[in-house]
Amino acid sequence: MEEEKRTEKTETKKKNEIKEVTPRKRKRSKKFFLLYIAIAAFVVYASFTIINQSIEINDKRNKLKKIEDQLEIVEIQSDYLKEIKNYKGKDLSEYIENIAREDLDYIKNGERIFVNVAGD
Repeated sequence: MEEEKRTEKTETKKKNEIKEVTPRKRKRSKKFFLLYIAIAAFVVYASFTIINQSIEINDKRNKLKKIEDQLEIVEIQSDYLKEIKNYKGKDLSEYIENIAREDLDYIKNGERIFVNVAGD
């Protein structure tokens, strides 16, 4: 009787140990697939954003360079005008005469201007 119980126990253990495994559909793969798509979309978005921002930064740097150049010109003109402001007497009359001759093409009484038509 004891032997029969032992054999029954071992048979039930063997039956319990051997099970047929049925393949399950993986729901995780869909989750991971969506995750991969989301990551790829984020990477594409981030790369376009970075490229766009680098282009904008380059444009802003060019505008800044132009403005700095203009500022430098205005500072030079300002320094020149401050220097002229202090002219008095003879210096002022020489400055006015120089402007009249070079910029306005005026001449003194009795002067003659010769123009080189040959271009040499």
